[in-house]
Amino acid sequence: MFRPVSSQLNLPQVEEEILAWWKENKIFERSVENRKGGTRFTLYEGPPTANGSPGIHHVLSRIFKDIIPRHRAMKGYYTPRIGGWDTHGLPVELEVERELGLSSKTQIEEYGIARFNTRCRESVFRYLKDWNALTERIAYWCDLEHPYVTMENYYIETVWWALKQMWDRGLIYLGYKTAAHCPRCGTSLSSHEVALGYEEDTEDPSVYIKFKIVRSSLVGSEARKRLFKRFTSSGKPAYFLAWTTTPWTLPGNTALAVDAEAEYAVVETDEEYLVFATALLGAIGFEASQVADELAGEELVGSDGKSAVEYEPLYNPHAYGVERRRFVRFRDQSSGHTRSDLQLQEPDRDLTYRVIATDFVSLEDGTGIVHVAPSFGEVDFEAGREQGLDFVQQVDLQGNITGNYSFSGKFVKDADPLVIDDLKEKGLLYRSETIRHTYPFCWRCSTPLLYYVKESWYIKTTAVKDRLISGNNEINWYPEHIKYGRFGDWLENNVDWAFSRERYWGTPLPIWRCESCDYREGIGGVEELKSKPGFKGLNEPLDLHRPYVDDMTYDCSQCGGTMRRVPEVIDCWFDSGAMPVSQVHYPFENETLLEDGRFPSDYICEAVDQTRGWFYSLHAISTLLFSRPCFLNCICLGHILDAKGEKMSKAKGNVIEPSAVIDKYGADALRWYFFTSSPPGNVRRFSADMVSEVTRRFLLTLWNTYSFFINYANIDRFTPGAEGVLSHSELDHWIISELNQLIADVDAGLENYDPTGAGRKIESFVDDLSNWYVRR
Repeated sequence: MFRPVSSQLNLPQVEEEILAWWKENKIFERSVENRKGGTRFTLYEGPPTANGSPGIHHVLSRIFKDIIPRHRAMKGYYTPRIGGWDTHGLPVELEVERELGLSSKTQIEEYGIARFNTRCRESVFRYLKDWNALTERIAYWCDLEHPYVTMENYYIETVWWALKQMWDRGLIYLGYKTAAHCPRCGTSLSSHEVALGYEEDTEDPSVYIKFKIVRSSLVGSEARKRLFKRFTSSGKPAYFLAWTTTPWTLPGNTALAVDAEAEYAVVETDEEYLVFATALLGAIGFEASQVADELAGEELVGSDGKSAVEYEPLYNPHAYGVERRRFVRFRDQSSGHTRSDLQLQEPDRDLTYRVIATDFVSLEDGTGIVHVAPSFGEVDFEAGREQGLDFVQQVDLQGNITGNYSFSGKFVKDADPLVIDDLKEKGLLYRSETIRHTYPFCWRCSTPLLYYVKESWYIKTTAVKDRLISGNNEINWYPEHIKYGRFGDWLENNVDWAFSRERYWGTPLPIWRCESCDYREGIGGVEELKSKPGFKGLNEPLDLHRPYVDDMTYDCSQCGGTMRRVPEVIDCWFDSGAMPVSQVHYPFENETLLEDGRFPSDYICEAVDQTRGWFYSLHAISTLLFSRPCFLNCICLGHILDAKGEKMSKAKGNVIEPSAVIDKYGADALRWYFFTSSPPGNVRRFSADMVSEVTRRFLLTLWNTYSFFINYANIDRFTPGAEGVLSHSELDHWIISELNQLIADVDAGLENYDPTGAGRKIESFVDDLSNWYVRR
């Protein structure tokens, strides 16, 4: 006899009974242990942060992580799956700041780094029960009893080891250059963090500014003499016209850039002359009849770059209490290389700046003349260094204007309208509008980022760019276009990783610096640190976090001075990207990691935005350490939108809690909807009604078909495998053939990382089984 089933399907109840039986009989653990002699199949679990409750997008990623190892286990593979928790970084710190009512690094330090970090440690598992409950409820088989945790000493020590390998190979350096800086969080961000925070349709000013030409600089060529004569005889002032969307940077302007090969128009109005690119004449609002003269961009720069046309500063820094420095080149006697440094300049009330030629001037928008502020922006900084420009930094690290301008003390974005008003009052504003464009915001606190010149620690990922790209060829991506599209493009445009953070709760950067002679060295482990001459400051129990690690000092091998750790912590994306080695404390333990099948991973899966996050950090660190990728197959998941195709957010009130859907329809209905509604890489719409439709269309059909079989099997006292079974009809042969084909198709689909194709094959078979086989 078969166990009777109700015709009224209550999926949540059925699932709860099955889950309880699995748990009681340790089915997951046994499914792993019983296959220990089989071929290993390795999943790397991308570590979430458990200081917030899990959402519907976590269900999506967890079920896709579950299905592939589950399939391999059914085929006899040994498939241990280790869970993990990401416990460091801004996501944790900002949550604690909100709880404590803190809003700045100064307030954190007044509160005390030790107390603050203790609160961070306590907060990271606040929702652990919710995470574990959801993980179990959706039948994601993963070992959460022995997870890796990024804040534990063993994990940090392996991260230190990894960084020491890079330090010894000259791949870590302290650079003074443009970094994406969050003024709210007070720290640099990496390029992949910046990529996570871009917001489209951001409104900013669009202003056209006039820079007054110094007539006396119009000497040399015939074209310049002609302009000098024209300007002098008319008595009208002449201006370069430049365009910007960041008025707050204008006090830092020290040059104007042109395209040497472009033509520039001299437009005469009733009051003045304006100089800008001829190609943009109509876009700015002028007609050809208003052009009084033309000359080539190279005429504005001069043949040697030093006899360039000059203009008056919008804001002479000396008049506003701001330092003016200048890039000066010198030959480094120790290395023999030419370097540049910034030297303080004497006050000059007659200060002028000059026109330069660069390759970043666009003739598609703006005016064909670019305002250059070397203290803000990578191309501006490089132009300043290459051409020996002045460097004026009138913004502090909190994003506030310094000096004694009329807008001093204001946050840069709040200063924009005040700068515009001030320039209008000076007669230097030509036109002011607004523009909507894409702008980077902090991925954690949503503050507008500044491209700010500062000292930061970098990993020289550009040194292994070719290997990063070739390693990508060894990875199978699903969908395939990610390989040479989103991920491949990211690798092609690789920049050095700005990985230091001027924060508190994170893996401390393991670089010690001598207070006397500035000698620096990397440390690759606790025992190495303890073995240093004169080592002191170790407290028990060992905690490698700030502020305790900051007390650990030793004697400098060069001068005998005190070696003290630099104050920075590291990017939490490095933590998560180091999990292939750090989760097992390699190489301090598990020395066979690289040979026993645990590295590289057979499979990883997360949302598509991780191409610039975890996927990249995994690939970069593995390439830097071992010159090969650490994962072989990757499913990139598209984002989840609401039923109307809009992004889910608490502010919109369209967030759907997974528990509500599961309680009503069951986890299988939710899983099946996600598997079959759309290929993994597609953006998908989601609502409870869509899950209800899956239940009606597929799960109820399957259940009713099974119920039909049970009823008649019991009536006929059917015993599977008994002798004397009636011969099969043609319809029987057909459905058995279809079943065998289905088994082959589903197996092939899952082997090829296509759960959607496999699921749809099952749906099609169930439809044939119910509507053709059973009803005929």
